[in-house]
Amino acid sequence: MFTTYFLFGLSLAIILVACELFSNSIEWFGQRLNLGESAVGSILAAIGTALPETIIPILAILFGASTQSESIGVGAIIGSSFMLATLAMFVVGTGIFVFSLTNGRSRSIDANISVISRDLSYFLSAYGLALLAAIIPYHIVKIVIAIGLLGIYIKYFHTTITDCGEAGCDLKPLHFHRKSLPPRWRFILLQIAVSLAVIIYGAHLFIDQVIALSNHFAISALVLSLLITPIATELPEKFNSLLWVRNKKDTLAMGNITGAMVFQSTILPTIGILFTPWQLNEQAIVAALMGMAASLLMLSMLKYRKKLHVLGLLISGSFYLGYIIYVLLLGKLGKGYLGRIIMSIVR
Repeated sequence: MFTTYFLFGLSLAIILVACELFSNSIEWFGQRLNLGESAVGSILAAIGTALPETIIPILAILFGASTQSESIGVGAIIGSSFMLATLAMFVVGTGIFVFSLTNGRSRSIDANISVISRDLSYFLSAYGLALLAAIIPYHIVKIVIAIGLLGIYIKYFHTTITDCGEAGCDLKPLHFHRKSLPPRWRFILLQIAVSLAVIIYGAHLFIDQVIALSNHFAISALVLSLLITPIATELPEKFNSLLWVRNKKDTLAMGNITGAMVFQSTILPTIGILFTPWQLNEQAIVAALMGMAASLLMLSMLKYRKKLHVLGLLISGSFYLGYIIYVLLLGKLGKGYLGRIIMSIVR
């Protein structure tokens, strides 16, 4: 098992390093195109940092050789959005609270409220449709919903990319061309290509180790994928957002997370619907409902208070804690009693 643990850690390190390369290059890509801050945060940075949790389910579903691979893929699809809506928000809220004590920043989030509200609204609509597709037994209806999810992201992409905002946020030098500002196009494109290739390799390695750990500990691959895979693969979103809130760039920080939520609730479920039976079990449905509840709470605060306080982000983390308690207590000791109630209602 030592080899498995070593390769598990190595795969994570590979993914995270490659994701840093991609995020760095894609932000310079947006800078050279003179895109606004909301587009850089909600589209380019969000897609860039969402790559690990995007590549893993794609490879697991399309190229996996077992039902465990499919379970890992479905778990990663549901778990990624759930984790961003709960744990990632909690981490950013904790960072804001700490930075308010150390560098005097406000505990209120000075972000573009309309951008964050728009992202959360798109997320709730898309994630709700993805959950509905899992309940509907007719395959043709599932296909229609998958096409609808693609349409939602295309509309979101167009709305965000054409949003007029301040361009030119401070960026770290391009890793492949640190001596020139701005870096040349060929170095930006080269860094994007190399980082993508390394992410794909790291994702392949990661999937193999998750299957090995699932077999060794006799844990459901889907539950392991719901709880562990997103924590690891979403470190870039959390890390980037913490850096941005420290520098009081709250629109970039929040847009990085909410933009990734929209991407992962549209593109990833589309892949799941098209290439798997897309029949979610009890644990996946409960995770999806908790993620939606956390986002609905934040959206309500934005709509009625016209601002988002750090407390709202911290409360979001309670939904992740609640899910862990559900898995450990109800899923094991209670034999899924709560989940059966939910399943009976949605059916």
